[in-house]
Amino acid sequence: MVKDWPACRRIVHLSGGINAISEPQCDLVTLWPNSIDNKTATIRISTFGKLYSALEKLNLKILGVDFITHYSEAIGKVPMQFRGYVEQERIWPNWDAKEKWSGLALSSFHNKNGLAYDLSNRISYQLNTVNNRLRTLSLSYQNQLNSVVLKDDFRHEKRFQNGFTDLVYQEFHSFLFDACILRDYLCEYIYNFSSNGVLKDGCKEVTTASGLFKCLNKTESLSKLEAELKYIMSKDGWLFELGQYRDLVMHSAPINIANSQLYAIQEAIVLPDNKEIISVRFPLPDNPSLLYSERCKRNDFDKYIRQFKELNQMSLNNRGKYDCLEYAHMVFGLLSNLSVEVAEVSPYRPMQQKYILTKSGTISVPEYIDKI
Repeated sequence: MVKDWPACRRIVHLSGGINAISEPQCDLVTLWPNSIDNKTATIRISTFGKLYSALEKLNLKILGVDFITHYSEAIGKVPMQFRGYVEQERIWPNWDAKEKWSGLALSSFHNKNGLAYDLSNRISYQLNTVNNRLRTLSLSYQNQLNSVVLKDDFRHEKRFQNGFTDLVYQEFHSFLFDACILRDYLCEYIYNFSSNGVLKDGCKEVTTASGLFKCLNKTESLSKLEAELKYIMSKDGWLFELGQYRDLVMHSAPINIANSQLYAIQEAIVLPDNKEIISVRFPLPDNPSLLYSERCKRNDFDKYIRQFKELNQMSLNNRGKYDCLEYAHMVFGLLSNLSVEVAEVSPYRPMQQKYILTKSGTISVPEYIDKI
């Protein structure tokens, strides 16, 4: 392998476990796996930056990208650079948020604010964790898809389980927990620093989303961001739904057996040239609040046994309200954007270390950043 890495290799993670591989200085992008008739599926791009729009035109949902920019990344000496992708004006919101919160941690340290420094560091770390959880969930989908390809028994809409299926749901559980840790860190920051800390006057210490929601409910005058948080934590809000899924796993049952047994599903995706490629779907059950309530009341085991046949049939027809990976990606984008918004209530501007070469050596000094 040549050590002089010529350019950036990109491995694009797509929904369903599919990959798109863009080699350095090449206008052809290869999709993995091969088509159902075992032909290589490729697309052509005119410029380096056209990769994402070309994939979106094929209705392939982009989740994130592994960037390989150096030989050491190619051989595994250091990790590849993964960035979660969101189809919006700023396509790397998690990266932007992580950089901003790292800068706020540095600024808080130099302003001698220990709480702001601690929270900013925790938020920056957790943003990176959620980013990596999205990647490992995508990789677990790829492992499941690879097992289908190797077995060579594809059938559209086929329900199945094998040794990889539970591993996918376990990765999804990990994503839920880390996403809710980030949610709680952001809520703690809002409580302490939004509106110059006015929430602390009327509420006891807040370290969780539920604590902040109670505080916002009894606060008469809310800022725009506080009102938005109150809405998305209410019953129809996405942050409420995220919490319900996490609570279902924590207090009731794994997602895939919370009601009926859920199976992985084989699906075919049709490309414009009529080639079909295989993908996998992992159903996420509807209405986690109702499921939790029903399981808590399930004290009549005989009734459960009588319903077993019906539940079993339900599992064979269920596609789920969401696919686990697509839901995780949606939450990833929403949380990343929310993190950028919450950063605006910081009492400080972000800073970065500036390195200066002097006669006596290199020194570093902090400086404020106007924009990230």
